[in-house]
Amino acid sequence: MSPEKERTLRSLPTISARKVPTATSTQMAELDRIASDGLGIPLDTLMENASRQIAAAVRLVFGDVAGKDVVALAGKGNNGGDALGALPYLRDAGAVVDAFCVASRDELSVLEGIRHDALTKSGVAVRETPKVDDQSMVRRIASADILIDGLLGYGALKPARGEPARLILLAMAADSPRKTIAVDIPSGLHPDTGTRPLEPQGGVMHAALTVTLGAAKPGLLVKGARIAVGELVVADIGIPPEAFARLRIDTRSLFARGDLVRVTS
Repeated sequence: MSPEKERTLRSLPTISARKVPTATSTQMAELDRIASDGLGIPLDTLMENASRQIAAAVRLVFGDVAGKDVVALAGKGNNGGDALGALPYLRDAGAVVDAFCVASRDELSVLEGIRHDALTKSGVAVRETPKVDDQSMVRRIASADILIDGLLGYGALKPARGEPARLILLAMAADSPRKTIAVDIPSGLHPDTGTRPLEPQGGVMHAALTVTLGAAKPGLLVKGARIAVGELVVADIGIPPEAFARLRIDTRSLFARGDLVRVTS
């Protein structure tokens, strides 16, 4: 049995919420810039690392995914690319994968577009959710064994609107929280404050596990956010400690015992 299969969520190294390094939305954007422009780490590499870690976290929670039905909901940003990129890893592990995106191929970023094209070339259709009615979408989410939430990321500082907001509400209507893995943050949750939207049409995805990338986002640690966050794991995606150090964030020991670290209260 491989080391990956032997790992479980409870076997991961832990760090307390009081000690885990955090980075705000603004700091994460700057970290991406430092990593790519300052240290020469391609953003494509960071996204691929994130996708691999999300797939690994899915297996930590759900165990053997062979034959399991995995659905990814992808937004137009990097989180959508992370979610789509996780599907090939899960398919290689035997899962049956399905992808939905809030936008057409032409509207996607370059990096997300690469993941979109890789899926379609391998025979996995990426369906545009505006073309799927509410009832059909609820039925599809409800029938899945695992849901990956990649709708909104750390850059979404306003309440969810439009298609992401619709999908959050439909996912919640489909009783998805127990089977949802959120990419970086649950969609609709403010990354810095953890507050919920004031607008009625907003909504926040609820997850069984949130895989936050590089460093924890402050909003994930707010007590009131726990119901949406579920279990919290920080994943190493290859942003080196020296990049964080430029923003006076110390991550030198965060991944010393493993590349996935569970945050405890």
